[in-house]
Parts: sequence; structure tokens; C-alpha cells
Amino acid sequence: MSLFLNGRAYYCLVCPKSSSTCLEQQHPLQRLISYNELLAKYARKVNRDHYDAIGIYTCPYCALDRLTVDALFKHSRSDHHSLPDAPNPTCSLPAAVRCPICVCFRLETFDTLINQLPDHMLSRHCFASAHQYQDEFKLRSDFCCDDEFELIRFLATFLHPAVISAETAIGYVTSSVNLDPAKAIETAMPLVCPICLENIDEAAGKKPAICVHQFHGACIDRWLEEKKCCPVCRCECS
Repeated sequence: MSLFLNGRAYYCLVCPKSSSTCLEQQHPLQRLISYNELLAKYARKVNRDHYDAIGIYTCPYCALDRLTVDALFKHSRSDHHSLPDAPNPTCSLPAAVRCPICVCFRLETFDTLINQLPDHMLSRHCFASAHQYQDEFKLRSDFCCDDEFELIRFLATFLHPAVISAETAIGYVTSSVNLDPAKAIETAMPLVCPICLENIDEAAGKKPAICVHQFHGACIDRWLEEKKCCPVCRCECS
């Protein structure tokens, strides 16, 4: 359900998708950001290590806005860590909300209601380790000159592991699957397609013959129609 205010598109983070409009003034709204707007505001930096923090998110519980992905995680974890299990007329916090990151970038889960935003962010919007995050950031910084939106979207949608304690990540993973805590961080994240940044099934993933990077079949096929190289390591592909 999209709303239009002052020429800008918003999405209610509380109302069900079936609602034709949102009439609740206290409901948090997440603005939908266009690719051109994101690039115009945050791209073309001289030094790619000095990209500004991208503060474009609204807390779905209290409507605090202009939050970065890091700030959204910290805020929801510290201020909204205990939420009601069911709707309660006396409670101002909704039982279930939508992730403002998924909504803002129209990710595949943006219509799904979630009960705990920090848990969702750990499973959907963070890397398993700081090392993996830094490696991915370096690759995108080095090779995204022709498609800078890919780097900007990465910076906007993925939580830096530095803000997550090991206890938090281990507690999240081991509560949902039976894992050795020592391996929990490494196995916390699903495989993500580097082109569209959506989750992929490792068994169904597709990779170029020259390297080991995996993608959605449709994503890598479209990429290779125009550029005969791996979008991650730039190895030439026939």
C-alpha cells in the first residue's frame, strides 16, 4: 500500500497490505527512495572510504526517522527489545511491523510482517563477520565505478558487524537452529546473490565456469549478456 505525500511515495509500516489506504496518523511511514535520488545524494565521492552515512529509514515502532541501518538496529534493539505478542489496545507498540529497509528498497520481503526487527536484521541485513563485510565492501568499492548504485545500495542495506556483539548473533542463530556456538557466526547468514543482493539457495545457485562466485541464474545470465566478466572478481567469462 503506497501513499503519496507532497509528491513523494511512502509505505505504511503497520497497516496490512490489503488496506487501500492508511488513516492512522500515528502509523510510521517509510519513504520509498528512487535509485536516481539515492545516487544524486550519496554517490560520486572522491574518496570511497568517506561515503556519508545513509540515513533514510524510519523506526516502525516509534516513527523516529532519518536513521542509518546501524542506527536502526541499535535503536530497535535498545528501545524496542520487548514487544507485545499480540495487539493490545493499551499498548502503543504494534505487535508486528514491516522492515523499513525491505520497504525502502522493495526487497522480496517488504510485504512481510515481522515481530522483532533486530532479529530480522541479523538474518536479512548483516554479514556473518566483519571480515566478510570488509571484503565485500572492498570489492564493490573497486569495481562499481560503472554502476555506483550497487555500492550505494550495499552501504544502505547491510549492517556492519562492528555494531553486533557476538552474544547477540550467537543467541539469534542458536535459538533457531542447533549449532555449535563457535560456528554460529560463520553460518548465520544465507547465501546472497551479489548482483541483486537477494537470498539464493546454494544448491540452486549458478556460477561462472571461471570462478566460484554464485548468483541467481537469471541475474548472472542478464549480466553476462552485456559484460563478459564476473561482477565480483572481474574474471573474464566466455
